[in-house]
Amino acid sequence: MPRADRERPLPASHAQQGMWLAQEVAGDDDRSLTAPHSYRLTGPLDVDALAAALGAVLARHEVLRTGFTVRQGELLQVVADPTPFRLVPVDVAGPTELDAAVRDFTRLPFDLGRDPLLRARLFRLGAQEHALVAVFHHIANDGWSMDVFHRELAALYDAATGLPAVTDAKVLADVAELAEMAVQYPDFAVWQRSLADDEAAHEEALSHWREVLAGAPQLLALPTDRPRPAVRSSAGDRIGFALPSAVSAAVADLATALGTTPFAVQFAAFQALLAAWSGQRDLVTGITTANRALPETEELIGFFVNVLPIRAVLSPDESFANVLVRTGRSLIDAYKQAELPFELLLERLELPRAAGHNPLVQVTVASHQELTAPLALSGLTVEHLPPRGLDVQEDLTFYLTSGAQGVRGDFAFRTDLFDRSTVEELGRAYLRLLERAAAEPELTLRRLSEEAAVPAGRGAAEAADHTPEAAATAPRGVLEELVAAVWSELLGCTSLTRGANFFQVGGTSLAASRVANRLSEELGVRVPVRDVFRNSNLAALAAHLTGLVREVARAQAAEAGSEGADRP
Repeated sequence: MPRADRERPLPASHAQQGMWLAQEVAGDDDRSLTAPHSYRLTGPLDVDALAAALGAVLARHEVLRTGFTVRQGELLQVVADPTPFRLVPVDVAGPTELDAAVRDFTRLPFDLGRDPLLRARLFRLGAQEHALVAVFHHIANDGWSMDVFHRELAALYDAATGLPAVTDAKVLADVAELAEMAVQYPDFAVWQRSLADDEAAHEEALSHWREVLAGAPQLLALPTDRPRPAVRSSAGDRIGFALPSAVSAAVADLATALGTTPFAVQFAAFQALLAAWSGQRDLVTGITTANRALPETEELIGFFVNVLPIRAVLSPDESFANVLVRTGRSLIDAYKQAELPFELLLERLELPRAAGHNPLVQVTVASHQELTAPLALSGLTVEHLPPRGLDVQEDLTFYLTSGAQGVRGDFAFRTDLFDRSTVEELGRAYLRLLERAAAEPELTLRRLSEEAAVPAGRGAAEAADHTPEAAATAPRGVLEELVAAVWSELLGCTSLTRGANFFQVGGTSLAASRVANRLSEELGVRVPVRDVFRNSNLAALAAHLTGLVREVARAQAAEAGSEGADRP
């Protein structure tokens, strides 16, 4: 990977472009795009040394002092020169005031045009007790980057405490014995873009994904506790559970017996769970990868994470063992194409976007080892504090973390869609299904699904409209045909099916208003614009309108009956 010519424009990477677009759509209220990390520091802290260390990290990594601008339709990186880093302790009276101060600081929005992509603040609770809060924007940060950040900050702080006042970042890095950066994140972005411009470089991967994703559903319709809002919210929560050691051992034994990996077993069981809960036989789940195959990227801070869309078409009468073998092959095939950026895949396959959910993949799985380099500063006791609140990017993310204490599972989820109790039940259902599948892999998915059944009364009607059969069925009934006719006229689309999604066939906020007005005229009842957003599926909107018309009719009948009773 060569150094890029800094006299020429520096394009953003595909991952950065996707993150920038997400920020533009979501606005400043979406905090899922930032990563706050808080540390309690106990002991004699050298504030000047910590400031020098943070300044040196910013100086070493261009991505942390990068702004973004659009020129002639292209998103470009603009790298600012290093500047001295100031760290003035802010006094707080106690834990309650600290919580409020940390919350306010971590909620500050980033201006991607000019702000540094790492900001830090130090709070002082006493002479020997401080809290350091570092907030990254995800456009310049991922999980691997935190490993690099912790190691470098520790080395630089250790070096700075042994020196008189040091402001030169290179001198400090030399004392800390940190190697000079051979390449920077903008070099990676330019190299990646050069591959994208070379049609032959990605043709094999694009051909693979075109074949795998042909006709794939664009939405995984998990049963939700509330209607999906028109615009995705980032407010989230998290629940966790441990995989019992006996289950982990059975998973490992099954993986060995079938020539695959424990992760393949865990992932196949999760897909079976999603199929049982959604009612979909055809579904796409994303796997996140570090995407650091190039040795030059291993010591860089930056956003490298890629998403691999794994499609599964499951039959209820198929054994879990067969599903597992096929899942293992799908994972291997996907990892072979791991260098193709997900954003480029969406662009080349012309996959639609919607404000209410992420394109193609709304549920992701991340498997990793525990963080290998927690922050450790000389002479201090450092405690990594849990986050206050949680912001999420996906409907549901399943984290599988392997460590000295075994395997842990965590579900991060959108609270505008799911109640905590629902996701807790999802976790229990997963453990039941995984345990049974590992012990009896010849059981069919139908039998295993009994271990993970959808709670009574939740989601069946919505899931039915998202099955492949419903998606391919022409509108039926007066109201479905009316909705299809209105969409066709106002959006200019034809050949609509019951599974058509308003936002995927050209719908916009303005078009939703026009559709609501036209439906109100045709039906003689008021159809709020939000109803079009909340029921973006054609069949679901028609079903909602049926209920709305009936409700109005009942109200009118009741009113007429009341008036008749009052007559002499």
